[in-house]
Amino acid sequence: MVRLSEFAIAASVFFDGSESIRLKSKIGTRNLNTYSFDEFVQEFRRTLEVGSQEHQLRTTTFQESLVQIRAHNSNEFRSWSAGINKFMDWTAEERRALNGYKPNRGQRSSLAALQTSTGEATFSNSTLLDSFQAESPPVRNQGNCGSCWAMSAVEAVEAQLMQKSQGGRRLSAQALVDCVPNPQHCGGSGGCDGATGELAYKFMTDYGIPMQQDLAYDAHTDACPVNLDAPWPTSQRVRLSGWNHIQPNNKAAPLMQSLVQNGPTVVAVDANNWFDYDSGIFDGCGRDATLGHAVLAVGYGKESGKDYWTIQNSWSSGWGESGHIRLLKHEDEDNFCGQDKNPLDGEGCDGGPAEVRVCGTCGILYDPIVPVGATIEGSDVVPFSPAPVIQQTETRAAPIFDVSEFSVKEQKDEGRDSAQLSGILSTPAGTETTVAPSFEMSELSGDEQKAMKTLFR
Repeated sequence: MVRLSEFAIAASVFFDGSESIRLKSKIGTRNLNTYSFDEFVQEFRRTLEVGSQEHQLRTTTFQESLVQIRAHNSNEFRSWSAGINKFMDWTAEERRALNGYKPNRGQRSSLAALQTSTGEATFSNSTLLDSFQAESPPVRNQGNCGSCWAMSAVEAVEAQLMQKSQGGRRLSAQALVDCVPNPQHCGGSGGCDGATGELAYKFMTDYGIPMQQDLAYDAHTDACPVNLDAPWPTSQRVRLSGWNHIQPNNKAAPLMQSLVQNGPTVVAVDANNWFDYDSGIFDGCGRDATLGHAVLAVGYGKESGKDYWTIQNSWSSGWGESGHIRLLKHEDEDNFCGQDKNPLDGEGCDGGPAEVRVCGTCGILYDPIVPVGATIEGSDVVPFSPAPVIQQTETRAAPIFDVSEFSVKEQKDEGRDSAQLSGILSTPAGTETTVAPSFEMSELSGDEQKAMKTLFR
């Protein structure tokens, strides 16, 4: 184990489970030529019995991933770099589950056979900006639950609240995971097995969802905690008036204009080759794509003569470029097209055609959608203002943390739903805790989680 005092640590904390704590040590760039499985186990806090079948499986899977990463980075003409990541010991099946891959669905379906939206937003090719970056909420972490559809849906709504000077509010993705019905198996069978942004927005239009402090994310599909015969019963909820499909689809210009005019836009993509991405402009998708992952498009731009889309993922801020990936935007993106030959493996519904035409890198242009009319309902709705920064100056025998942008349920009783802190962390006994330089909140022991909470009291 590595003592925290040996590192300068930055942590971004959202204690709703949707964004895990990610601690990055300032130890410099890892050496891919010498990086070992023992280092990986320590860095990502794996608990494995040496010599066990599980240990052997994870070691072999890690080694295969490391060979692939090294081989990719040996190409001096590459446009993106691969790097060490938490998925290196995940099996192919575990990775597919994270991306919402849905095998053996029975009858074929169509991504077009989704619930009817409230409208279509049509854009022309006029007045396109050369580059644009929308303001977006913090990156979330879906864990090992196929809830990308819920994560991206709530992030787009949070972004619209930010445009209305109501930013900083965290919405409950868990409410969607637990409660959204999915009788047509659109994108999966519901919850952690998958659904779609359209289903999420239909639910938010009909019932609304609470704030994250009222129903925290736990990366599991639980029983819906409320009866769905009226708007969500809570002091505050967010509802929509509907959602729009950006038209015409399979065209780059409408998505670009949606980003400028609407802000972050939900898109479906094929992310099966994204896991090893670390930085740069990703060009690892072919023309055919299985749209099995929902993400948030947040901008576009150009670097070294290459155009790109900026995508906010839901695999934690420790993945990629601070939780983001830049996808190659071809000069003729509209004609970079292929087929989704397995719609039911992604976000398709029961009852449609066997194949659909998809365009853009990783199929990004097929079905962009945006929420409409985000409104906070409740008798105690007040303008949101972050709590002031609080400096913890007491000297303790403990490591120093930089902690920012977290939302903690326990603070509701203190009159603050969120705050920004910079302080010193110790265990309840005042001693220093010992952890690896990189870990996730869900992987902490009970005592370590209590130590983290000590900072917030």
